Amino acid sequence: MKFKEFMSELDKDLKNVYLLTGEENFYIDKAREKIFERLKVDRNEIVTFDCAEKIPLSEVVSAIDSAPLFNPKNVVLVKNANFFSAEGKSERLESVLQFMLPTNFVIFIAKSADKRRRLYKIISKVGAILEADPLRSWQLDEWLNEKLQSIKKIMYSDARKYFMERVGILPEISLWYLENELDKISLAVRDKEIKVEHLRRLLTELPEVSNFALTDAIDAKKTKTAVQILRTQLRDRNKFPLVTTILVRHVRQLLRAKFFIKKGVKGRALGEPLELNPFIAQKVGEKSATYPTELLEKIFLELADADFKLKVGRAGIEILEKIVIKLCLR
Repeated sequence: MKFKEFMSELDKDLKNVYLLTGEENFYIDKAREKIFERLKVDRNEIVTFDCAEKIPLSEVVSAIDSAPLFNPKNVVLVKNANFFSAEGKSERLESVLQFMLPTNFVIFIAKSADKRRRLYKIISKVGAILEADPLRSWQLDEWLNEKLQSIKKIMYSDARKYFMERVGILPEISLWYLENELDKISLAVRDKEIKVEHLRRLLTELPEVSNFALTDAIDAKKTKTAVQILRTQLRDRNKFPLVTTILVRHVRQLLRAKFFIKKGVKGRALGEPLELNPFIAQKVGEKSATYPTELLEKIFLELADADFKLKVGRAGIEILEKIVIKLCLR
């Protein structure tokens, strides 16, 4: 189950077995806390195992199968449960999970889980599974709407567009980062409406986002500004790979946008195929029209060559300056 469905099911009834799996810790943390809340159990009474510490599986199974002695419930939390993806036998665990005592509850947390394994299939029948996939930038709208509703704030088109451009440009988003930032802004803004000026003043940019000032300048054909940004970013030679990656990604996005536009996909509909927030995808699509395809294809190859030469020390900042100038003078 995805996050919304999983949380909704928690409101209806409790299962004895839960598996929270995936890369998005925000969803996993929220789901775990709600399970604890529904169980009405004292945190000090929860038996916790961290399988990263190489605890024997037999010890974990024994704890899950033990009847509560001094408490009405026996609750076990198993973190880093790598046995959901690793090879190995788990017959006793499978048997225990199928015939859980009504007083016993277990919550497994795993980065990944093999759906083909018998253990996974058993939990899907007797318990509930949360698939905590990372939120992609093109899925951000729904999350933002729910968050604004929870903090009793509104954000109109200009502010929403600014927010999406600053945050939605990333292929993956830290929901804990967004949660904390919006909570901070909510406390600082007394009015119901969050405006652009509030975001400019209060939104802490992720380090990756600030680097996109370079591609913004290139898209706007501001040669002098783009070169200045490039030189500023490359004062630290360790940032050469990051800047090269940003340029390669931008050129690839422009080429892909031109490809899909040619097939009839336009505007915000570019979001899904480009794997970008619809606001950002629309912007990339509009900018792609200002670039000749031949130039982008040539620059793409030049960036690959530049990346190699920079890594082996056969070139310096001037190789990227030339590429940036070519893009600006298109």
